[in-house]
Amino acid sequence: MTTRAVNDGHSVVLILDGDRERATLAARAFTKCGRLVLTGGDAVIGALVARRVMLSSLLTEAQIAGRFTFDGLDAIGSVRRAAPLCRIVVTGEQMHDDVAAEARRRGASDILLRPFGEEELRSTLALEEAPEDAGSILHIPTIDEFVVSDALLPAFQPIVDLADGGRRGVGFESLARYREENLVFCDPAFMFEYARLCGRTAELDLACLRRTLKAAQQLPPRGKIFINVHPRVVAEGDRFARTLTDAAQANDIPLDRLVLEITEQEKLEPTETTLPAIEELRAAGVEFALDDVGVSYSHLDLISRIGPAYLKISHEFGTDFEKDPARRKIIRNIQSLARDFGCEVILEGVESEATSRAAADIGARYAQGFFYARPADADALPEYAGVA
Repeated sequence: MTTRAVNDGHSVVLILDGDRERATLAARAFTKCGRLVLTGGDAVIGALVARRVMLSSLLTEAQIAGRFTFDGLDAIGSVRRAAPLCRIVVTGEQMHDDVAAEARRRGASDILLRPFGEEELRSTLALEEAPEDAGSILHIPTIDEFVVSDALLPAFQPIVDLADGGRRGVGFESLARYREENLVFCDPAFMFEYARLCGRTAELDLACLRRTLKAAQQLPPRGKIFINVHPRVVAEGDRFARTLTDAAQANDIPLDRLVLEITEQEKLEPTETTLPAIEELRAAGVEFALDDVGVSYSHLDLISRIGPAYLKISHEFGTDFEKDPARRKIIRNIQSLARDFGCEVILEGVESEATSRAAADIGARYAQGFFYARPADADALPEYAGVA
C-alpha cells in the first residue's frame, strides 16, 4: 500500500500518542499487516483525520495530554461518529476501572495495557501479518511542529490587469501551503481548523506571514504582495503590527508593497489596539483588502473599520459567473459598492478564457485564477506574471 491510499478510500490506522517514538514502535505492527499508519501527538488530530480519511483502527493513549488528564479519551467519540466501524483501542501503562469504564462508554472497543508486543496488538485487533512489509508510517505534525516547520512554505498566484488582457501581472497573492508531499490532506483548511481547535490561530497565521515575507525575496522587485491575515491576528493589534514590520524589514520588503487580505468569514473583533495598529500600518504604506466578499454579510462593517483599497470577490462567485445571471448581479453590486467606497475590485476564480472576457466586459479591473497561472513558488512563476 502506498501513501496515496490516504486519498484512495483505503482503510487507514491512526495512532495518537504524546510520545512519537512509542507511536512509531506501535505503528510497525500495522505496517507488517500492510496498513498505512498515521501518527499524531494530540486528541484534536483524531477528529480532523476521521473526517478526511477512512479509519479502520484507532490506537489512542488515555493520558495523551499529561499525567493527570485523559484527553486521549476525547478522540474516541469524534472518531466513532465519523467512522462507526472503526476499531478503537485505548492504551496506557495502568488503567483504573473508572477510566476503562469511561473509555468503553465513549465507544472504545478494547483496553490494552503497556507494555505490549506486536503480536499482542495484532491479536487484539485481529490483524493478519502480510507476506511483506507493505505498509507506511506518516507523522501528522502537532500545531507546535507546524508553526516551526520548514515545510510551511507559501505559493504565490499572480493578480493580473484585465485592461491588458490579463497578460501583465500587478501583484501576487501568498497562499499558505504545507509542503509534505505524502500528507496530502494537510491543506490550509486542515491546518487552520487544527489551530482554531487548539486556540492557536494567531500563532499559525503569524508563522505563515513570516514565511511569506522571507519567500517574497524571490519575487519580481515590483508589484503588490497580497498576504492573507486572519481577523484574530489583526485583533492582536500591537503584536500583529510589530511582527509584520519586523519581518518586512528583516527581508528587505518595503511596507508599501504589502496588501493585507482580511477575510470576512469570521468577524473581526476589535480590541483597544486593533484600529490604532491598522492606522499605524496604513501610515507606513501598507494597504488592506477585504477577502471573500460576498460569502457573508459583514462586509459593510469591515469596510468602515479597515478602509480597504481592494475588495476581492470570492471564487465562489467568480468561477463561470458568466453562466449565472444571479452571480453576475452579485458581482455588479459589489462593483457598485467598491465605487462608493473608492476601492478596486479583484475577481477571484477565473478559470477560463470565457470568464476572463466576461470579467473585462463588465468592467472588472483586476482578476486572479487558474486561467492566468496556478500557484507556484516565488522563483517558478510564469514569465508573463512579472510586474511591469
